[in-house]
Amino acid sequence: MYERHQIGCLNRHYLQRTIGVLVATTFFHLCSQISKFKNKRWILRTKAFLKKLKKLQKVQNFDIIHSHLIHADFLMAMFKKFVKEDFKLVSTKHGFQEWYNNKYGFDAGVKKNNFYLRVAKFAEKQMDASIAISKGLRDLYVGLKISKQKRIHLIHYGLDFPEKIELDASKRFWKNQLVLVGRLTAFKGHRYALEALKLVSEKLDDVGLVIVGSGQLEDELKNYTEELGLKNHVNFIGYSPDARSFMFNSDVVLVPSVSEGFGVVVLESFSVKKAIVAFDVPSLNEHIESGANGYLSEAFDIASYSENILSLLNHVDKRTRMGEEGHRRLLDYYCLDRMTQDTLAFYENLAESKSA
Repeated sequence: MYERHQIGCLNRHYLQRTIGVLVATTFFHLCSQISKFKNKRWILRTKAFLKKLKKLQKVQNFDIIHSHLIHADFLMAMFKKFVKEDFKLVSTKHGFQEWYNNKYGFDAGVKKNNFYLRVAKFAEKQMDASIAISKGLRDLYVGLKISKQKRIHLIHYGLDFPEKIELDASKRFWKNQLVLVGRLTAFKGHRYALEALKLVSEKLDDVGLVIVGSGQLEDELKNYTEELGLKNHVNFIGYSPDARSFMFNSDVVLVPSVSEGFGVVVLESFSVKKAIVAFDVPSLNEHIESGANGYLSEAFDIASYSENILSLLNHVDKRTRMGEEGHRRLLDYYCLDRMTQDTLAFYENLAESKSA
């Protein structure tokens, strides 16, 4: 989704520029799972694809091919290694293997030499340069020895959001309402939010948590909610295209993730002027300035997390001020135009090195 925003904006800029860029992402639909790299049919289709791409490159003579996500990275690395065309190959790192993130967060000290890591290292060796969407993600790729510090550049996401969202009573369930938006997967930290809610509910009346998102942990999290005696304090909405509306109609946004490659939910929260409570982990600690646009609690300290929630729920002026500051930061820095300009500068530097 966010790659499409970037691609569209870059295309508008390049209508009047001389650098040819081919953006490669998973729209190739050659595989949907990493295990399919070993599939015979996939190999045959890959050969046919690389042949077509070679013909396209001869006609268009792209200066740069920019790949996104592991499948496209692997395919473009194969193309560069074996086809020997003259272009610069770059990759944007949007995340890492979810299994690893669920278990270890962004701890680069745990090196699991699995198939995913070997593919990532092979692909990165063919890259002329790479982009990381956060410092935390850059540090992970460097720490796992996939990339080198001087070859991976930082360009944060920038997004433009529709400004107008209306108050909607159907999205309001408690006087003091928290909201958590994210897939129901381990690294999103829903269990921490539920444990913090338990402490908050013991000190504050009429409080509840709206959970927006779906995923494989839904049954487990619903059972845990009942174990904690929070059945009347939690509303599982499931997937909703109106996530920002739920944020707008709540008081505080919770982001209890173990780690985030970027954390687009932070920008969504900024867009509706809501204060955030998160842990001090990559890359949330790049975007949230504790005490200014939200609170960063000590990692996985539930008591600290719950106290920060209570501080915001009990002080409307404080959370309003933090929400306004987050919105200002979104407009000043986390905007689509800044990301586009950073990417254009990256392309131009790369193209100059190609022609030198």
